[in-house]
Amino acid sequence: MNEVVITARAKRGSNVRRCSLTNPAIKAVLTRVRTICCLVFFATLAPACFFSIVQAEPVRLAYSAISGAMAPLWVAHDYGYFRRQGLDVQLLYIGGGSVVTQALIGGDVQFVRLGANSVVQASLRGASLKMIGNTINTLVFSLMARPENQTAKDLKGKKIGVTRLGGSTDFALDLALKQWGMRRGSDVAVIQTGGMPQLLGAITGGIVDAGVVSPPTNLTAAKLGLKELVDFGEIGIVYPNSPLATSQQFLDKNRSTALRVLRAYSEGIHRVRTDKEGTMKVLAKYTKVNDPEILAELYRIYGVKYLEPIPRVRLDAVEEVLRSEVKTTSGVKASDFVDNSLVAELEQQGLFQTLYR
Repeated sequence: MNEVVITARAKRGSNVRRCSLTNPAIKAVLTRVRTICCLVFFATLAPACFFSIVQAEPVRLAYSAISGAMAPLWVAHDYGYFRRQGLDVQLLYIGGGSVVTQALIGGDVQFVRLGANSVVQASLRGASLKMIGNTINTLVFSLMARPENQTAKDLKGKKIGVTRLGGSTDFALDLALKQWGMRRGSDVAVIQTGGMPQLLGAITGGIVDAGVVSPPTNLTAAKLGLKELVDFGEIGIVYPNSPLATSQQFLDKNRSTALRVLRAYSEGIHRVRTDKEGTMKVLAKYTKVNDPEILAELYRIYGVKYLEPIPRVRLDAVEEVLRSEVKTTSGVKASDFVDNSLVAELEQQGLFQTLYR
């Protein structure tokens, strides 16, 4: 075995002493030093290395439409804001509000992004669901029709498509029919087609004569020669277009998880509002749109025009849904379907003041 020479000259003329690693005492000291070094290393570096793997909590979050309204959700995911909160979020696309609501009720997902009317309908049937955040407070839909239909009167006796019966597109169509003095069934047939891409295909393929779609589908439809008969955003109706919802049962047991989800989501909202280029890249990825004009318009609508900086659920907007969904005044109120306490807690923590200072 090699030897290590340790010299010490305490006094002039003192002898040089030679120690070997074979000495049991020296070996014991070196072993203790190595052990201490290893403990220090793992105590300081291991948490940083393993936190995201060991501590990341799995969360399933479903969204109901391929729409620019989902931009904050997609951005929060792709830019790592959920991961920064110790969450391993799996995004799932489930077309149609009524279907995604069933996934939440059945426990297949913990959070959903969908239309407010789906939350209200399910809760009125016995499910205890809560809207904990919302980013847009109007109906961002267009009624797009085949070119031979130039006015609403031209649709009488024809077929109109929606993504899901009972969903937000169906809700928007009801508003338009009331405005025109038409009734579903007797004046128009309402057909459920599935997601936005399927609805656009149904219009262009002649399966339906018109359909209620959201950006970017309406922008693509216009480039294909379809006619916009109604821009629902211009009607002026206050409507919780894009709430984030969960179940009361999950909130009761996992409030801290819900708070972290909403914090990351809020950071995603801020990123959308302040990073046009980055947001457009994410929109292109999820919507499969590569046309720069459509992407720019999509950002203008969902990143500038309608996007709220603080995702508080407006009770007056939920009241608008209740006026349509609840036929009797049986003590049901907007606050029964909303929990704004999480947003309030984030405000108290100074999140929004920090983001928008």
